[in-house]
Amino acid sequence: MTVSLPAQGARAAAPGSGRARWLGLLVVCLGVMMAFVDVTSTISALGDIQGDLHVTASTLVWITSAYSLAVVSFVMSAGTLGDMMGRRRVFSLGAAVFLAGSLVAVFANSSGMLVTAQAIAGVGGAAVLPTSLAIVSATFTDPHERTAAIGIWAACSGVGLAVGPVLAGAVLEHFSWHAVYIANIVLASLALLLAPVLVTESKHPTRKLDPAGLVLGTVMTASATYAIIQGGATGYATAPIITMYVVFAVSLVVFVRVELRHPDPMLDLRLFRSASFSAVMGVAAISVFGLVGVALLSVLYMERVGQVSPLDVGVRLLPLFGTFLLVTVVAARVLVRRVGFTLLITAGLVFIGAGSLALLATDSSGGYGAMWPGLLVAGIGAGLLTAPSTAAAVNSVPPQQEGMAAAAVNMARQLGTVLGPSMLGTIVTSRFPRNLHDRLIEAGIPSPQADKIVEGASHGGGATDIPASLAHLVGTAAPRAFTDAVHVGNVVGGVVLLVMAVPAALFVRHKLHCHPTSAET
Repeated sequence: MTVSLPAQGARAAAPGSGRARWLGLLVVCLGVMMAFVDVTSTISALGDIQGDLHVTASTLVWITSAYSLAVVSFVMSAGTLGDMMGRRRVFSLGAAVFLAGSLVAVFANSSGMLVTAQAIAGVGGAAVLPTSLAIVSATFTDPHERTAAIGIWAACSGVGLAVGPVLAGAVLEHFSWHAVYIANIVLASLALLLAPVLVTESKHPTRKLDPAGLVLGTVMTASATYAIIQGGATGYATAPIITMYVVFAVSLVVFVRVELRHPDPMLDLRLFRSASFSAVMGVAAISVFGLVGVALLSVLYMERVGQVSPLDVGVRLLPLFGTFLLVTVVAARVLVRRVGFTLLITAGLVFIGAGSLALLATDSSGGYGAMWPGLLVAGIGAGLLTAPSTAAAVNSVPPQQEGMAAAAVNMARQLGTVLGPSMLGTIVTSRFPRNLHDRLIEAGIPSPQADKIVEGASHGGGATDIPASLAHLVGTAAPRAFTDAVHVGNVVGGVVLLVMAVPAALFVRHKLHCHPTSAET
């Protein structure tokens, strides 16, 4: 097996000097950072947003999920457009759209406006994520060097995830939640200004537009993702949600038929004949589902039970995201060469799942001593698998399909970003009122008064007109009810991750895949 040589014209020549290539990598990593800073900074600001805008729990889920819904819906289309129009061009366009969405978020004065801003930014993120990874793959052609570069790319997602809570916490100490989105503006502006100077343009030599695939793929992913998010709030048996699943099923069937017959499909479904590629897509989705889910549940627990300030929340998440960042670099540059993809990816899933289950040690006191070990273990797991799983997806396809693979793995990752907050967050927001109501009734509080207390607590506030004799009881019942709800989310997330470790161990290829030369092809 030999190191891959790109087909003639498949990509623009890489910059002449090694330094220029690494500077270009730095620029695309700015785009990756901004895409993930938005996720965790928004999660960290949820308490302030809810208190200021007085939004319901179901709307609060959309503030975090609108961004990911847009990314999931458009990431494949953006990857295709990048292959056709030029990856740097689409990357820059995505940074501009992300900048526009962040500006809207800064001036948002209602939950609807903020959700819209997040959706606009998500369209920009959909363009930035696959093109940035495709640029890295086109620039670094040696499989081992590419894996190291992808490791840096993945580590920058960890930087974004780690910086988001700390930055949001520091800003919220002195300013309103609107200022949290200024960091997005700065990062997007830098990426937009530096990309034309430092990033080499590349594109697919023969890629053609697949309009039916673009439309059907967008409808398919958007309908399924919307149903997952909204169904968690309204119930999965309601008429609108059932309608969305019907739309998804029909569009999926038609999409498969169209893509299998198209000479140059947006997504070559034959890639999924490879058990390894399919398993890596599942790993990409489930790992981010677990990582973001652990982060969200931890933020909610610290804010609601521990009464921790936003800045302290960000600092206390460093065992998760800081460890993720450090281990990602080591895994990409050292471990993947020694032990291969399979062991790292499987171990990563086990570690994240174990970390999620370890968080069951927390109690209603809100103490941090029982919390940080679980965060640390989950961070190690995420660091072990993120770069190897991304590299495995890109390295498992021919050079001409690397942009497609980059878009597919990013779609899977963003689907996990949707599933984490929407499913695990919904578990908490739906079970907490029931838990609290049951505890209040068991304590002898009349049902009408219990309903009033639960209503105030569910909207992020407190109940009014509580007799002094009951204040202590309510103050004890609410943290216990919320902790129990978070624990259910921890169990669900942990079990899903451990189950995913089985197909990862069975099907993911062990070593780097080296493409044959164009002559051999």
